[in-house]
Amino acid sequence: MKFLMFSFFLCLASANTQAGFTCPDGTNMACLDEGDTVCPLSAKCVDKAAVCLDKNGCDSARGYICGSEYDAVLNDHQATVGQYNQLLSENVSLREDRLEKRNCVINAATLKEAIRCVRQD
Repeated sequence: MKFLMFSFFLCLASANTQAGFTCPDGTNMACLDEGDTVCPLSAKCVDKAAVCLDKNGCDSARGYICGSEYDAVLNDHQATVGQYNQLLSENVSLREDRLEKRNCVINAATLKEAIRCVRQD
């Protein structure tokens, strides 16, 4: 009799629990593991270890950035700065070379000397 009574209460409790759980219209139920989180489409989920870079870095209008994305952007920026510096250095060298050739041609006494100034060996 105790077993029958226990079974009856167990069935009643599980039916009661199932009947009490509802989802808002247009949504679906989901089974989650321990530590899982759910984010609605209207929001952005961030890891609990996410860090705001400044007080305005994490407002909802501008969004969030992960540390790995920030590192990738920073690395790209540094590579671009390196390319810029290299091109700047090459530009300075080309200008110096052009100035030397120009001065050589201006100071040349003959046409042969002027041609020698601009020939690339």
